[in-house]
Amino acid sequence: MSMFSRLAIAVGGFCIMASTAQATDVRVARPAAVYESPYYNWSGFYAGVFGGGAHGLWTVDFYRNNNHGHAEEGADGLSFGAYGGYNYQFANRFVIGGELDLGKSTASVQNEIFDNDHSLAKFGVFGSARLRVGYAFDRMLLFGTVGVGVANLSNNIQKGRNAGEEVVWEDQVKAGVTAGAGVEYAFTQNWVGRGEYVYTDYGMVTLFNRDGNRAEFRNEMHLLRVGASYRF
Repeated sequence: MSMFSRLAIAVGGFCIMASTAQATDVRVARPAAVYESPYYNWSGFYAGVFGGGAHGLWTVDFYRNNNHGHAEEGADGLSFGAYGGYNYQFANRFVIGGELDLGKSTASVQNEIFDNDHSLAKFGVFGSARLRVGYAFDRMLLFGTVGVGVANLSNNIQKGRNAGEEVVWEDQVKAGVTAGAGVEYAFTQNWVGRGEYVYTDYGMVTLFNRDGNRAEFRNEMHLLRVGASYRF
């Protein structure tokens, strides 16, 4: 066999081996890894507890014998309770959700309207159902909230020392508009801290005693609170 023939056979064998190796590489090639977003995802259910301060603001107008008495005072107290809800995060990092909360406030105030007329106003148990809209900066979420709030209220007014002239509106449930804003931060995959401000206007309550005297109460509450929640 000539040297040319041996060389041709060697080249042919090399080409066959290379083709076989290439085919083998194609067969064992692995698919590319699926890309996962590095950003924190806020979608899901959550539940938590809150605590903080409650500032009640009451405006009282008392009309007696063609005289008008006016008082406007605020009182600070504590607030504490629980909350829970659901978030959904869109691809553009906007977040929407709904939330329920239930708590209790210790804010109350007494006013002297005339020389011998006194009023008492206080908040008790309160709650709300709110829509939340926010924007996520990875683990930090800025949000605004609006909805309907309800509260257990007491609005009383005492004319002098005559118990028969007392006007009592105790432990009544009043609804109003609530709104606020806040920030959340995800310290871990499941634990989230929160700080927020919430304002609720429960509207007017008008009371009459048997002498025809009229008292008008406007009930407002400001909440500044912090919370911690667990994401499921």
